[in-house]
Amino acid sequence: MTRAWLLLTLLASPADLAAMPSGDPTGTSLARCLEREANASTAGQTECETEALRDYDRRLNLAYAALLRRLPAPAAQSLRQSQRAWITFRDAEDRARTAIYATRSGTMYVPMEAAAGTILTRDRALQLEGYARILSIER
Repeated sequence: MTRAWLLLTLLASPADLAAMPSGDPTGTSLARCLEREANASTAGQTECETEALRDYDRRLNLAYAALLRRLPAPAAQSLRQSQRAWITFRDAEDRARTAIYATRSGTMYVPMEAAAGTILTRDRALQLEGYARILSIER
């Protein structure tokens, strides 16, 4: 069992693993990155997570912008409020996660903390992309 798979197994619940979309290119790239022998180090694994986080954040912003362009004003306003609340939650969660992981010692916790942040943004990006797909369904 590779260290990357062990890390993913420890961090992700069975529901997380089952929910990971098989057609998610960022998730696929992340898994490949973590499987590379060159990324077996703490720094390598953390860099893989950082790259995935950047890509999920990019996708989140693209989906959000597309939704705002396509939604009628009342729905767009609701989405704006939801996104602002999510950002507030994300930032609070980041602070809590940082504080929790600060109570641990050992290098394995560094990529685990990074992965937790990636998962949070991944879930929101996929949620917004799902909303965008709903809008593409003809009425």
